[in-house]
Amino acid sequence: MSSSSSTKRLSHPHVRQGNRGAYRLVRTPPAKPDPPRLDAAQRAVVDHEAGPLLVLAGPGTGKTTTLVESVAARIARGQDPERILVLTFSRKAAMELRDRMALRTGAARAPRATTFHSFCYALVRAHQDSGLFVEPLRLLSGPEQDVTVRELLAGQVDLERLGLAHVRWPDELRACLTTR
Repeated sequence: MSSSSSTKRLSHPHVRQGNRGAYRLVRTPPAKPDPPRLDAAQRAVVDHEAGPLLVLAGPGTGKTTTLVESVAARIARGQDPERILVLTFSRKAAMELRDRMALRTGAARAPRATTFHSFCYALVRAHQDSGLFVEPLRLLSGPEQDVTVRELLAGQVDLERLGLAHVRWPDELRACLTTR
């Protein structure tokens, strides 16, 4: 190939010259997964219908699979997906649960999955007295929490200097006053 031919504009058979948007990407819906095989303990959890149930198991034992199947079974028995709430500890776990429940039950029928913290925050926001605060309540990040605790601890020393030592941290937390 000569240098003159390498600069020549080549036409691609699927591209219309001078027209934007010649390619259209279409998401292929994922195939609905087959129900997994559950052992007897997992089946007992999925079949449980009355009251709370505590499931204790180590990592990689199938807790998430069991939970997804339990939700799918409830929906199959006629429970309204909007009345099912799945709580977990991390954002990553909540996203995985949402994705897996949506695949298993159909995206339009997937219940809500969120972290304990996010759910509690939503409750506080939904029921807070808006007249009490200038700005809406918000969650503090980890570093913001550290700064706030540091300021509270420093405030205790200031109170003592002002002769207000009767306003105190609880005794079991007083040792924190000397920490960074």
